[in-house]
Amino acid sequence: MRRASPRGPGGPRGSIHPHRPPGLPRLLLAGGLCVLCLVAYLYTRALTAVNLGSDYADRQRQYMAMDRGGQGKMHQGHSPKHGGLKGAKEGGAGKQQQGLGAQVEVEDFYREPTKDSEDEEEGNDPLSKVESFAKDMFAGILGDEDSQEEEEESEDNVVEDEYAPNKDGASGDNVNEISKDSADEGGYRTPWHGHEPPTPVWWMDSDPDHSFERIFLSSEEKKQYKHLRNLGEGGDVNKGKGLKHFFNPMCRHYRFNETALPTVTVIMTTQNEPDAWVSISVESILARTPPHLLKEVIVVDDNGVPGHHGLPANIRKNVDEAEWDYIKSLSPKVKVIQHDDREGCARSRLTGARAATGEVLMFVDSHIEMLSSTWYHHLAIPIVENPHTIAMQTIDVIDDLGTKDYGAGVGPLQYGIVNTEFWFGYQADRFGDYMEPIDPTKFTEEERAERKKMKYKREVPDGRLPYETPFGPGSLFAIRADEFWRLGGYDEGLYVWGGENTEMAFKMWMCGGRMLMVPCSRVGHMYRQHKEKDGRGALTRWPPTLPHEMTDRLGCAYKNGTYTGRFIVLKHPADNFTRITTRNNLRIMEAWVGDHPAKKSYYKRLFGQETLKPEFQHFIDEWKADPAAQKQMQLKKQNKCHDFNWWDKYVMMRLTGRHHPWHEDNKKYAKVSCGNHKAKSCELCPQGNGKDWCHGDCSWCDKLSKCFPMEQKAKLCNPGGAGAKKGLGAGDFAKDVVRKRLVGAKGSAKEAGEEVAKGPKHLAKRERAQLTEKQREGGDPLTLSVVLPCGFEPYFIQTAESIFYETPAEILKEIVIVDDASEPPMKDSWPEEEAAKFGVKYVRLDSPHGLIGAKQKGAEAATGDIILFFDCHVKPAENYWVPYVQAVKENYKRVVIPTITSLNVDTWTEFNRPSGGGGGMSKCYLTFDAEFKWTTDNTPYVPIMSGGLLAISRKWFFEIGGYDSNMKGWGGENLDQSLRIWTCGGEIVSAPESYVAHMWRDGTAKTKAKYKLGAGDAIKNRARAVKAHLGRWYEKTLTFPSFTEWRGKDLDTSSITDAFSQLKCHDFEWYLNRFKNIYRNAGVVPKEVFQIEAVSSESSDPLCLELMKMRWTNYGSADEIDLKKCTGSSPTEPKAIWWHKSNRLKDGSCCGSLRAWNTDQCVDGRNPQLGAKTLKSYTCDLDSGLEAYLQSGDGEELLLKVGRGDKPKCISVEESSLKVVECDNASKWRKRHAFTPIEYELLSSDTKSDWEKDS
Repeated sequence: MRRASPRGPGGPRGSIHPHRPPGLPRLLLAGGLCVLCLVAYLYTRALTAVNLGSDYADRQRQYMAMDRGGQGKMHQGHSPKHGGLKGAKEGGAGKQQQGLGAQVEVEDFYREPTKDSEDEEEGNDPLSKVESFAKDMFAGILGDEDSQEEEEESEDNVVEDEYAPNKDGASGDNVNEISKDSADEGGYRTPWHGHEPPTPVWWMDSDPDHSFERIFLSSEEKKQYKHLRNLGEGGDVNKGKGLKHFFNPMCRHYRFNETALPTVTVIMTTQNEPDAWVSISVESILARTPPHLLKEVIVVDDNGVPGHHGLPANIRKNVDEAEWDYIKSLSPKVKVIQHDDREGCARSRLTGARAATGEVLMFVDSHIEMLSSTWYHHLAIPIVENPHTIAMQTIDVIDDLGTKDYGAGVGPLQYGIVNTEFWFGYQADRFGDYMEPIDPTKFTEEERAERKKMKYKREVPDGRLPYETPFGPGSLFAIRADEFWRLGGYDEGLYVWGGENTEMAFKMWMCGGRMLMVPCSRVGHMYRQHKEKDGRGALTRWPPTLPHEMTDRLGCAYKNGTYTGRFIVLKHPADNFTRITTRNNLRIMEAWVGDHPAKKSYYKRLFGQETLKPEFQHFIDEWKADPAAQKQMQLKKQNKCHDFNWWDKYVMMRLTGRHHPWHEDNKKYAKVSCGNHKAKSCELCPQGNGKDWCHGDCSWCDKLSKCFPMEQKAKLCNPGGAGAKKGLGAGDFAKDVVRKRLVGAKGSAKEAGEEVAKGPKHLAKRERAQLTEKQREGGDPLTLSVVLPCGFEPYFIQTAESIFYETPAEILKEIVIVDDASEPPMKDSWPEEEAAKFGVKYVRLDSPHGLIGAKQKGAEAATGDIILFFDCHVKPAENYWVPYVQAVKENYKRVVIPTITSLNVDTWTEFNRPSGGGGGMSKCYLTFDAEFKWTTDNTPYVPIMSGGLLAISRKWFFEIGGYDSNMKGWGGENLDQSLRIWTCGGEIVSAPESYVAHMWRDGTAKTKAKYKLGAGDAIKNRARAVKAHLGRWYEKTLTFPSFTEWRGKDLDTSSITDAFSQLKCHDFEWYLNRFKNIYRNAGVVPKEVFQIEAVSSESSDPLCLELMKMRWTNYGSADEIDLKKCTGSSPTEPKAIWWHKSNRLKDGSCCGSLRAWNTDQCVDGRNPQLGAKTLKSYTCDLDSGLEAYLQSGDGEELLLKVGRGDKPKCISVEESSLKVVECDNASKWRKRHAFTPIEYELLSSDTKSDWEKDS
């Protein structure tokens, strides 16, 4: 605002009267000093205003330079709109352009001058006047007489009301107004072509705006508002301190030409919002937005309607229904749209956007509070200057949900980024580490030197100016309506929450726009995970509990009654909310990252492999067929959007100094993932929040209340061991464990320490096994080629040395170690010349082939009579090889399986072999979901091999075609090989006297597999195996949830069937008959399945026996049997459990137990305790004998008996619960909805007749 002249009347300022009283010079000197101080202060203020006032001119000059002469198109040819023109005249007639703020294209005003542009530098550039006006404003204060005279001449133009618009549409204190150039002579033309120059949209004033927290309400309207708070000093917030300290002080010096600002529609989405937050949010918007700019407030109620779409009755449990009427009563501008179904954030915002009529769309949450009367003005400025802009508010956290107070205020301004899990977070400064500010003291000298090479320079955003950012939060941003729809809005396939912010950021940047954080537009925001100090945090629980109806239709839990697979994210089972957010992120990755290597790195980070497992691949298949997704891709092409590589270079790298989070360069600064945040170590993950902040790479130890690396938890989580000792780190503890074991074996701590230091790489040298005289008889023995498929295996040397020492030289032809692209190569650890002394030859694969491919390559390199496939972490026992040579010599089509025991890799010793012989495992049987289950019987024959350990003649291996070349990674090859061997004329036998100790994967670091499996490889391998061999029974396999994706798909298995087509192999029904001791006698193929219903009058609804957790899978574990409401009779859905007779009696006939159909769980009747109120299941023992059965009683009523021996107990129903009682007092049961399952129906009539006759 301009100042009045400081001159007094009666002459020039500072004139001295000739007759002065004594002492006056002293007074004048003192007064002069005061004046000098005042002038110095005002001069400082003036310089600040000059600098701030020139910002607008700088930007306009840049735009002018870009557009002059047709040069320099902005943002892929999108010319900037000029923010200050309204009703611009052309040729003397008023002409107003349609669109945002009636703006006119800059290029319509900027024309090439008729003379050299040098004249512009001489003073014809109107933009230079912007700066001069700011300087002239303070000329009077600083004593410039000429400026004072100019000010006096313009006093008539001063407007008394500083907020009243003048006839030109500018407010009266417009210090940057550009005056019309009065001369248009000599062929020169101003850039405005004789039109009125534009009025700037904003400028800086020297004085702060004291009405910064004003409200746009009448006194009567204010009385109606129940929740509106006084934000200023002495108000209701922060104990009377107000919000002034939240803002940069210069934010109060802005002034705006509101006639140049576009109208806005505020779109608020809400779901189960407690504590009147919707009202608080709406009130603050209505009260602190100029009415002539606020078009409407649209509230989208996304709670859903109880009963609609199957939504439960409590779907709106936190909603105050009267609140909708209240907010509508506040203003006719408030509109409420209610969804029938739960749609989620993105789809709800689309609903609001379609109903909006404002020129700008402002998306907000329903738990916010606008903190100034100019919150919208600051967002509108960058949008007016560049229409391809998303302008985002800066968030202040409401950290006490009880008082709704702001606590300490706001931290440093930050850039929005994403982490390796594709979750949004903040980076406090450019070149800073993700999720936390840089602290040079935290880095080693080497790290600091590395950063110095990168020319590390700390850089933070300005305190008041908008700044660009790669990403922003999901809400609290403004965008032009036409720009929103140019980008396609949101992908309509994004449900619930998560991903909509990253999708919008990618769209805006890649398709010619920008994203800005605006520090002077601030909003109070309540984060749901924060807890109230009065303990009511449960009301704001996040993530929300989702109705299963929603997860069903999204394929994230149960889809059409079929379980879609095991969802593992970051090594943990994913809840429904995580599944849906992961689904959203996968869609965005597919659309905007595309085939860039970052996508595979994201997969590897989230799922542990670079390809998607079937349950996640399902979402990509859905995306490819989704019309909403294809619409997004069409708009991407139409807008000529850049690719991800461009975004990484020109957005991410430029703004943050870092590549995208999956870039190779970031590994040197890698940290552990704690779940939704990162830390330098697992120990630092919790940050005072306990186990809730210990996820991702880490796992919580309840015993010690500490967060440990997941692979070390089993070792470190020991409350009484070394790990609990103060100051003993994870590495020290691990060494201590090994030291104790070695001390016991070697006898001295010194020896143990030496062993720990060296590491147990090589075995102690000893004598090699020799053939006995008897073994030398009978001519030359068959030779063995031992194939070890190894990928990043740490125990391959001990394995090879063990084989060498236990196998006589006459028998061992070679040990073929297949190095499956390990890095570093295995021969670096054990040089070829050293390994050759133990009969080793290397086969190095330059790219990973997986376990199956590595085995095939090893077999092709083998030259012995017998190929012995072992894992790279086994130790064979003495004379292990003898049964292989004998069995194969008798029948070259005979495959031999050793008896597998356990191996302690720390001491390299076998355990779990019973002292009297026997024990171990060697044989499995096939289930129809392509799983294999361990079993035993009194025959030597093995229906299905477990996979890794077997001996087969080289001739027979290649006759049946070897391993399927189209199987990838691991899994399914044992099914294919076993079925080939049996149906094509071979046999598989166990060798009870051949012991091989095997290291089992138990989840610890030392046993963790180092190779990676492709997503979905194992399930596809299994599908290929069963389709190739099971014939019509493949239809049964497809009923299982894990094979849902293969229904209706053409799965080519010709590489399997062609391999053995010349052998005239039997079909799968022959195989079922060959092993009818399993499929008939043990009830694995039942003739009848049924539900078991309680005969009880206690409940009006029928109650049936159900498993607590498991559904259709034979890859299960012990469960509990419960009594639940009986469900429908459909045999095609795993919503209910059917039962059937199972397991062999002592005489080998069927049946001695009850098995849950399509699972591996049987009723546990081994040791029932009288009075027990629980009934458990366990993995079926096919030789269980009599332990659980239904015994006929009167009519259809049956007793459910459990227990081995002469005095079984019974299962009864008491108070709608199960209880073990004496059979005389037991309640009865009946079969319900019995039917013959498909696996039995598919048998031929001859087989059925044969099975029924022998039953």
